[in-house]
Amino acid sequence: MNSVSEHTDTDHAYLDWKDWQEGAFGTFSPKDAAYYTLELKKLGIRLDADSRVLEIGFGNGSFCGWVRKRTQHYIGVEANPALLERAQQAGIVAYPSTQPLSAVVAGRTFDLVAIFDVLEHLEIERILDLLRSCRDCLASTGGILLRVPSGDCPFSAPLINGDITHRTLLGSKALVQLAKMLGLEVVAVRGQAFPVLGMGLATAMNRTAVVAGRAFAARLINAVYNGNERMVVDMNLVALLKRP
Repeated sequence: MNSVSEHTDTDHAYLDWKDWQEGAFGTFSPKDAAYYTLELKKLGIRLDADSRVLEIGFGNGSFCGWVRKRTQHYIGVEANPALLERAQQAGIVAYPSTQPLSAVVAGRTFDLVAIFDVLEHLEIERILDLLRSCRDCLASTGGILLRVPSGDCPFSAPLINGDITHRTLLGSKALVQLAKMLGLEVVAVRGQAFPVLGMGLATAMNRTAVVAGRAFAARLINAVYNGNERMVVDMNLVALLKRP
């Protein structure tokens, strides 16, 4: 495992802005747990003790912590040296994103490659390079799970414009285009899972109303603006890519 490079003021400033506290690394809330459980279930992804998971850009480690309750076969890659150090201090196998992914995986294959909220920080050529490297380390039945602000959605501006490090906005058709360029199949592309259960009765009632409102708004927007073509009008878009 490579040692962590020297931190910069910019690295720490980003963590402060995100409010990612050192003591909270690798923790996840009941809301996080409900989300990850539902997201993977809706995509047909099952994790067990033998599942091999690679995460690109693990941030403050909420998905990492949740996954490690299910399997210890987890490897993470991260661009921020301070976050990388936190992961390594927690005993997690983690590498800097400056290291080629082929060297990181060292011939290993993975059942799941997770990329949450990363691609929007990259230019198109870097996105293609990253997805190509992820494709090459997939197990035969493995998949790439990614989440990005939805370029289909008229309401995603606060997400994409709310971080000065964002570079690219991808819609569902652009993801299909990228997948075809890489010889991958888009198995699913839809809005982010929005769990109702698992966070208490009051939250369940509130979220039930939100689900109904979003469904109505999505149908209306797609009918009025998209010719009834089904576009992802949620603020976040989730996709699962696999080999054909």
